[in-house]
Amino acid sequence: MMNASAKTLELLKHRLSRDLESQKWDYRRQELQYLEAGQHLRSLNLLMWQVPGMTIAITGGLWYGATTVEGDAPRTWVLGFAAVVAALTIVILFRLRSLIEMHIQHQRGFESRNNADDRFKNTVVRCWSLALFAAAFVSAVGAMNPSSLTKRPSPDKPTPCCSVLIDVKTPEPPKVAAQCEQPAGQPTPLRKRKPCD
Repeated sequence: MMNASAKTLELLKHRLSRDLESQKWDYRRQELQYLEAGQHLRSLNLLMWQVPGMTIAITGGLWYGATTVEGDAPRTWVLGFAAVVAALTIVILFRLRSLIEMHIQHQRGFESRNNADDRFKNTVVRCWSLALFAAAFVSAVGAMNPSSLTKRPSPDKPTPCCSVLIDVKTPEPPKVAAQCEQPAGQPTPLRKRKPCD
């Protein structure tokens, strides 16, 4: 009888240790998933803030380039490309936000709490999307009317320029045999033109 109860006790210990080991590895796996979701959240959050800023900087560069390009056709292409880039970035932002939400839900499931306030959940995405939509809209309007966006004056209009003459008096240069004679004691006036502002 003792031998059977010792075997049963040994079998029970073995099952218990196996169950404990299984629970330990299950908790460890969940902990690693939680930590990895946090790392993904940090990297996705960084992208969420960098992508729109880079897109707006690129759009601004394209706008500047469009104003310096000669001809309406290239200007139309540049502004059209800027509009497409800004519009596609809005799609990218919403995709990034859905990935972030997936990782947030995974972490909430691990923590067994769901007390988040969802009123301001997509505030960042909405603000960036509004700015990018405005950039896309301005680019599209510029692409439809490229002649209105130029830094160069049209040939039929005179170039407005401020012209200021400045008299600079310098001391008389030493006399050289090949140089023209000037009255002694008077400085040589030089006229310089000030560039337009």
